[in-house]
Amino acid sequence: MKYELYRGATTRQAVANINSVFGIQVATNATVALCLKKFLSGDFNLSNEPRGEPNTQVDNDVLKATVKANSSQCARELSLMNNVSKQTILTHLAQIGKVKNLDKWIQHEMTDAQKEEA
Repeated sequence: MKYELYRGATTRQAVANINSVFGIQVATNATVALCLKKFLSGDFNLSNEPRGEPNTQVDNDVLKATVKANSSQCARELSLMNNVSKQTILTHLAQIGKVKNLDKWIQHEMTDAQKEEA
């Protein structure tokens, strides 16, 4: 990509040249555009930058209290209340050890093997 920058290639030209040498879909327009922008600013570092974990949008303590107050709420209702996806709610419910049983969220009983893994 640095070579393509020095050649004065556009993003599309750079993608076409890189893919013709290394194979189809090795480089994408978005990736090359990002790298060329980075190079133009003087940053030629190609190492991956640490991203860390994303900030959670659901407080597990609040979710636990909500489920305790009304254990018959469905994951869809909880997701709408917290303005997150249903999958995010399901992930957090699993983190606090809740499973759905007969339309109620109950504490999940772990086997000894599962307790050792956790």
